[in-house]
Amino acid sequence: MDATPNTTKVRPVVNPLENYTVEGMSECSACGRAVKMQLRIDNDIIVDAGGTVESCGYSRECMAALIATVIGMNVYDAQAVSSEDFQPLMTRVIEKLGCDNWCVAALRIALRNYRLRAAA
Repeated sequence: MDATPNTTKVRPVVNPLENYTVEGMSECSACGRAVKMQLRIDNDIIVDAGGTVESCGYSRECMAALIATVIGMNVYDAQAVSSEDFQPLMTRVIEKLGCDNWCVAALRIALRNYRLRAAA
C-alpha cells in the first residue's frame, strides 16, 4: 500500500459504472439492503470503481471512501483492504453499524468473481 495515504475527505457519492469487469454484492445486516461494488479492471489494476448503495447515507459514505481507496490498486493489494484503510477519508465513523464491513465484503466478492472469471 502507499506509504503516504490520501486523507482528503470524500463526498458520499456512489455512481454505478456503465462498463465494468466484475461486480460483487453484499447485504447490510443493519438494514438488510444491498451494497453493490462494480470494478473495471485492466491488467490486474482497478482502473475504475462504482456501484449502488440502497441503504443509508453512512453506507454511501463508506462505499465512496472504499472506492477512492481501491482505484489504482492491483487486485492482490485490494484484497487486503479493510475499513481501517478508508476510514480516514470519512467524515464520521459509526462502529456499531458495521456498514463499512459490508462494503468491504462486496469488494472481496467482486475480486473473488474476477479470480473465478480469470480461471475459467
